[in-house]
Amino acid sequence: MESKPSRWVTASVLAVLLGTSLVACSDTRYGLPRGEAVGTWRTGDTRLELADDGTFEATAWPSDVQCSLGDDPRADDPIDFSGTWMVDNEGTNRDLVLHPGDGACETSRITSDVRSDDGLARLCVHARGSLSGPAENFFTLYQGDPPETEDPDRCLNY
Repeated sequence: MESKPSRWVTASVLAVLLGTSLVACSDTRYGLPRGEAVGTWRTGDTRLELADDGTFEATAWPSDVQCSLGDDPRADDPIDFSGTWMVDNEGTNRDLVLHPGDGACETSRITSDVRSDDGLARLCVHARGSLSGPAENFFTLYQGDPPETEDPDRCLNY
């Protein structure tokens, strides 16, 4: 039978290991204040310009990324549109919400999850509207210069 001091030592070691592993996973920051979202987000030819007055302009946005209700993922014709945006930090992971105007999209809102680590902020937009699923289903925009190579798992929750 194990002695009480031995149990305490075992429990203490496990607590330290658990705490260390949680700290190692916490380098990613989720969400951001509204003022930090203002500016240009981009990837490839796609640009998303968020103005401080709550409006946005999207250029060369793939239409299959939460803009089209169609089931054909190959229908990714790039479109330009504008509208309003907001930061939703009410305890959800859907931190930045775009509201396309003038019927440019078949949907009334485009949701994204904001992540930042290593000095790089990214908007993780699930192509079909759900913020779950395989990493390759995410469309990622970057604030500033996109990395030369991106780890697609950066948009997944761990």
